[in-house]
Amino acid sequence: MKTAKLFSFALLALTCALPTFATSQENQSLFGKRTLSVTYGPYARLELGGASPSLSGGTWLPPGASDPSISFDVIPDESQLGFGAMAIGYDWQNGFRADLSVFGTASTGLTAPCSSASDGSACSTHADITGGSLQTRGMMVNAFYAPLEARGSNNIFQPFIVGGIGLAQNDVGDWTRTKNPNNATLGNQDVKDFFGDKTTSIAWSAGVGASLQLTKAGQWPVLLEASWRYYDFGTAKGSSTLKTGSGGMPREPFSFENTSQVVSIGVRISLERY
Repeated sequence: MKTAKLFSFALLALTCALPTFATSQENQSLFGKRTLSVTYGPYARLELGGASPSLSGGTWLPPGASDPSISFDVIPDESQLGFGAMAIGYDWQNGFRADLSVFGTASTGLTAPCSSASDGSACSTHADITGGSLQTRGMMVNAFYAPLEARGSNNIFQPFIVGGIGLAQNDVGDWTRTKNPNNATLGNQDVKDFFGDKTTSIAWSAGVGASLQLTKAGQWPVLLEASWRYYDFGTAKGSSTLKTGSGGMPREPFSFENTSQVVSIGVRISLERY
């Protein structure tokens, strides 16, 4: 979150420092007399970066009818995951553009020690999640707004805000329930392995960024983009089907909420030249 605040502050400072420009080629700017090429129309965008996962709300409901719901602190093995996206969109060159992207994150392992039980009983009398994995992919409609461009600026540097909504598929790998060493009630069922599962959830995103044109006016427009975005990928859930071990199936399998902060660098290229 500290990185996100610094990124937002830097963009705000740059936005305030830049004046509103007319569309004349004689405009002065932070970057001299350079002005944007005409980027009106369709474009393609490629984005690569790093995602900082935040997994919360871990829970499962054991097989027994009287068993309480167990909550977990879900901890990813990796603090940074690779992130990538490709998009096709349209730029109206009036401050607004929109695109359709497909995205994905790298896989991470995870563990989830018990944090509480719904009946107030101690975690030492229950079980932990000691193995699992998560990978996310999906598609999203994104809308961008560049306030300086909307006010008439044709400077090569354009801060923007972005929001998106779409679908995310959360792929949870095989997960393992391991009894707490102090739990004598589980008998010889020290470990149970369950199959993973894929679930699809509504996903949304919001963030800030900026673009910088790399080519000169009159050349084919190529723009470099940097952004910070918060993503909510919805609920991730494993299967309740046993892979190894014996006994009843959980009434509700291991599940948790999947969110992430993504810092990325991308390239946007116009598909038509005017």
